Amino acid sequence: MAARGPLVVSVVAAMSLLVSGCGEDDEKPSSSSTPAASGSAEADGEIAHSAEAVDIGGRNLWVECWGEPVPDEPTVLLISGSGPTTTYWETMASAFAAEGHHLCGYDRAGVGGSDFAPEARRTTADQVTELVALLDAADLEEPLVVVAHSLGSLPALGLVGRAPERVAGVVLVDPWGPRVSAATRAALPPETPNESPDLAEERRILNDFMLDPAQNPEHLLLQACNDEAVSLLDEPGPAFGDLPVIVLQAPLPKRPAGLPRAYDAVARAAWVDANEEFAGESTRGTVIEVEDTGHNIHEDQPEVVMDAIRDVMAG
Repeated sequence: MAARGPLVVSVVAAMSLLVSGCGEDDEKPSSSSTPAASGSAEADGEIAHSAEAVDIGGRNLWVECWGEPVPDEPTVLLISGSGPTTTYWETMASAFAAEGHHLCGYDRAGVGGSDFAPEARRTTADQVTELVALLDAADLEEPLVVVAHSLGSLPALGLVGRAPERVAGVVLVDPWGPRVSAATRAALPPETPNESPDLAEERRILNDFMLDPAQNPEHLLLQACNDEAVSLLDEPGPAFGDLPVIVLQAPLPKRPAGLPRAYDAVARAAWVDANEEFAGESTRGTVIEVEDTGHNIHEDQPEVVMDAIRDVMAG
C-alpha cells in the first residue's frame, strides 16, 4: 500500500470496469447443470470449500464458502461487482481461509448459479431484500464483516441501512460511487455532429446504459440504484455509524485522447470524492490507495484486501 501520483480517469473506462468486473463474462449455467450442493472438508492441508443453492423463498441464490465457521468470529461476506461470479474471489478467499477464517460469497439474482429474478426493472433495494432473506436462510456467524467490490458497494451500504445489527465492519474494494454519474453527466460538453468516438461513448454510458435495465444481467436500473444510495448517504449522521470502514482505492484509467481535459478533471475529482465520502460516512473510516493493481484489487493484490479485513476484524 502506498501513495501514488495524480489520477487521470475516463468515466466510461471506470464505469465499464466497475460494471463488468474488468470484462469478465460469466455465462449463467442452466438449472439442470448446476449442482444442488458440493463441499469438501479440510484434509491433508486442503481448505474446506462448499457451494450450494440456497432457497430464499421460491428462488435460489448460489452461495460459495471457504473455511469453516469460527465461534465468536464474524463470517466474511463477499459481495461481487456486477458480472463476475463468486469464483473471482477464489485466490484471496482461499488464502484467508487458510489462516482459520470463514468466508462466503453469493451470486446475485441473474448471475452465475443463481436464479433470475422475475422483475424486468430492479434496484439495490431488491438486492438487499434478497440478501436479508439469504442471511436468514444461511448459517453464518454474525455480525458479518462485509467485503464489497465495485457495484457491490451499493448493496453493502443498503444492508447497513436496513439491518445494521448484522454488520460488524466493511471493506469496500474500489467501490462504485453513486454520485459520479450525475457529476460527470452535468460536465458533458454539448453534443456535436463530429465529436470524438470517446466522447460519444461517454455520452452513451451516462445516458442509455445507466437508464436501461436490459443492458445488465441483473436488470438493474442503475441510476435508480445510485439515487437510493445517495438518499442513504444524505440522511443525518454517518451512514456506517461507528462501524470500521476501509476503502481500497485503485489507480484509475488514463484519459482517452478524445475526452476534453476539463471534463476529465471533473470525472477524476468525482471518483476521488466518492471514496472519501464512503470513508467519511463512518466515525472510523479510512481510504487506502493501492499501487500496482487494476480494478480487481482482490485478484491483483489479495494481501492488501486481507490486511484490510484483519484491521476491520480487530475493530
